[in-house]
Amino acid sequence: MEVLSVTASALQLLRERIITGELKPGQKLNESVLSDRLGISRPPLREAFRLLENDHLVVNIPRRGTYVPELTAQDYTEVAQIREMVECYAIDLLEAAGTRILPKVDSALHRAENLPVPPTTAGPEDLLAYIKVLLSFHQYLVESSGNSLLAQIHHSISFYLARYQFVYFRIDGTVQHSLPNHRRTAEFIREGKYDQAKEELRKHIQYAVETVKNEISQPAKSRTG
Repeated sequence: MEVLSVTASALQLLRERIITGELKPGQKLNESVLSDRLGISRPPLREAFRLLENDHLVVNIPRRGTYVPELTAQDYTEVAQIREMVECYAIDLLEAAGTRILPKVDSALHRAENLPVPPTTAGPEDLLAYIKVLLSFHQYLVESSGNSLLAQIHHSISFYLARYQFVYFRIDGTVQHSLPNHRRTAEFIREGKYDQAKEELRKHIQYAVETVKNEISQPAKSRTG
């Protein structure tokens, strides 16, 4: 139990540092340095590395070590395609069931609309906390479909996707773009206009992909503040 707790704590901390870019793309993760810094032994740290690899947040290269993967346009395009398929299919399932009222989705949207928008210069922790509220809209949308396996697939890419979403929300104007899109998507579902809801969702995802691809193509520009 204690080892699991230590591993879980290390996993959460490392996830957040990779997502926010504190542990930078391409950086080697030194076991000795991290175990000293986190105050844990190497076995739970290695288990955390294994779980991070499942999340696609680290890659283990034989005889070289464990690294944070680079951010690439190709990787983001591929994971965004999976996200689009999953979320649009969730809307198809809502249509098949005739579901229009989504209390958790509406609640997530309400929380996001009533939170102060942090500036792009905000600390990583503050921005990440705000992003989690925004992204809960998508999580609850998929969960509302009633297909637990679909929700698991969506969750399985969530941390991998979060690295790119953190880059996205560091860019001026992206929150102001996302919130109206979320609102329109929810309104279309409420009105039974499921095709329009899917189209709105696709536009949002494609906009995010193009915005982030432009950002990460500028290697000299810091993405971590």
